[in-house]
Amino acid sequence: MRCRPRSLAKRLLPLLAAFPFAAAATPQLDLDVRLDPATRAFAATARLAESEPTRSLAGFALAPNFEITALSVDGRAVPPVATPRAGRQWVRLPAGTKRAEIAYRATLAPLQALDHREVLQSRAPTADPDGSFLPAVAGWYPDPGELFSYRVALALPAGQKGLTPGELVHERDDADGYRAEFRFPQPADGIDLMAGPYVVGERTLTLAGDRKIRIRTWFHPELASLATGYLDDSARYVERYSRLIGDYPFALFSVVSSPTPTGFGMPGLTYLGRDVLRLPFIRATSLGHEVLHNWWGNGVYPDWAKGNWSEGLTTFLADYAYKEDEGEAAALDMRLGWLRDLAAVPPGADTALRDFVARRHGISSIVGYNKAAMLFLMLKDEIGADVFERGLRRFWHEQRFRSAGWAELEAAFAREAGRPLRGFFKQWVERAGAPALQLAAAERQGDALAVTLTQRGAGSPYALAVPLRLVFADRVETRRVPLATARATIVLKDAGAAQAVELDPDYRLWRRVDPAVLPAILREVFVAPQAALQTVDADPALQAAARALAVRLLDSGVKAETAGPAPMLVIGSAPAVDAWLAARGLPPRPATAGGRGTAQVWAGRDAAGTPYAVVSGNDAAALRALERGLPHYGRQSWLVFDGGRAADKGVWPPRTERIAVGGRAPK
Repeated sequence: MRCRPRSLAKRLLPLLAAFPFAAAATPQLDLDVRLDPATRAFAATARLAESEPTRSLAGFALAPNFEITALSVDGRAVPPVATPRAGRQWVRLPAGTKRAEIAYRATLAPLQALDHREVLQSRAPTADPDGSFLPAVAGWYPDPGELFSYRVALALPAGQKGLTPGELVHERDDADGYRAEFRFPQPADGIDLMAGPYVVGERTLTLAGDRKIRIRTWFHPELASLATGYLDDSARYVERYSRLIGDYPFALFSVVSSPTPTGFGMPGLTYLGRDVLRLPFIRATSLGHEVLHNWWGNGVYPDWAKGNWSEGLTTFLADYAYKEDEGEAAALDMRLGWLRDLAAVPPGADTALRDFVARRHGISSIVGYNKAAMLFLMLKDEIGADVFERGLRRFWHEQRFRSAGWAELEAAFAREAGRPLRGFFKQWVERAGAPALQLAAAERQGDALAVTLTQRGAGSPYALAVPLRLVFADRVETRRVPLATARATIVLKDAGAAQAVELDPDYRLWRRVDPAVLPAILREVFVAPQAALQTVDADPALQAAARALAVRLLDSGVKAETAGPAPMLVIGSAPAVDAWLAARGLPPRPATAGGRGTAQVWAGRDAAGTPYAVVSGNDAAALRALERGLPHYGRQSWLVFDGGRAADKGVWPPRTERIAVGGRAPK
């Protein structure tokens, strides 16, 4: 697969978002943890201390499945009194408490075979010899409800190794088991713990100023041969972003394998499913994205109540930047993909960027990742590359290990630009939706060219700098023109010889492109809120396989065919699919898909512009083989599968939004 697995969500949400983060001094949490993955037995002693003389501990939160066996406050044993709060047991401490010691235990849940969506939704701490994972959101440690620093001493049986985010202070691995201590002196918003039968690889990276960074892989034994490549590429990414933004904020970066299709970024490490780690493109794409999260998301924390900017900024500086490294054609293809995705979202179904917190479905991904990345592209075009990079470095210097929102980003870039950017951020962050632009007319006025532009969309018009490509007989020339009203005529000097005008041909504006211009893609159906399933075979086995596949593909759930026009997912055997298409006057299966492979998939639109997606399989087994892979290919127009492997794929070519000089667009 070339596309990134949709399971690669980058941040775990903080445990108690309702509690304010500390502004200055933070409590210290010391944990001594013993974990036996074979029996799933967990036991820990925690010491929570407030070092600031003017502050005291209010209490702590712990998941209800953890039993508190002892509690002492400032050296005096007290009975724990817990009340439910936000799905946790909240233990209130006496007024003025400076130090609390908590002993607690649990039998953790067993490891389960989860798919990528279930992994994102899972919050339970699990233990197994093949891999244990205690995510911060599981509430497995006493959480003071604010940023805190911590130390974790970890004890595991022989054959196991484990880690938490933080600096590795020391470790020992012998017949008595594995012992390690990790320290995280910076303010943290949670602790994640991972363990498994790991083989550890390591190299040392020397940064500017002779600063040493340890790079590690913690891989299942069958992945050990991949370690060298991951170590080298991790070091390369750490160097790249240290130069661009500022010093790497931690002493260690680790790549850790998971037995489930996980894709999480945590301070100083990334936790990736072992099937994901095997994919040949991960080191060139997702790995750098995860390294960058050590600055955005784990070095500067999003202000969750005001929106998550970190995914979009990371996408722009990682995924999109790597396409720019490949060349303009690859970068253009990614921008076009973002706008294709937006065209698949019904008007009114998306949300404002300030409301995005985490990816939960296709539409939230389009907003939180694609729109946010395009915002940073438009901002860079607006203020210039040098100013943009200075703004990044200012934001990092001012906000590291603090909670920051869109307002702090705006302030950093405005300061470096030397002018207010309120209007820009207000329309792209606080408004849902996007403008739809059209070239209405292009007429010569002597040596000048008068171009009329229109924009549609809910609410007041956007203030835009619209790229126009002027096509001359012997050259092309791009100019950016202002548009802040629903309709405007802009006179371009020295452009009267132009023969045609093209609207934003490089797709550098977040806008609703006419679907008729864009190629049909599968995601138009996959994310549509009203998408319906049409099975076209009478065979019960094929119908059952079709329904199971639809559950994996449709964000809105499986609905029966509706009476009115609605996006349609059509699934069946080749003869039944061909007959269904012919009976409705729809184009036959495309030549690119033909009869190759065990299954063919393609997207189209009917005469009214309503999208549909077709899945044609040889039999029920061919349809079942698509459940794992096909959900990741929403940006494609057509695919051919051999079993569960995509043997071929492609996207129909787009049409250029162009008007001849002297012409007018149809009303």
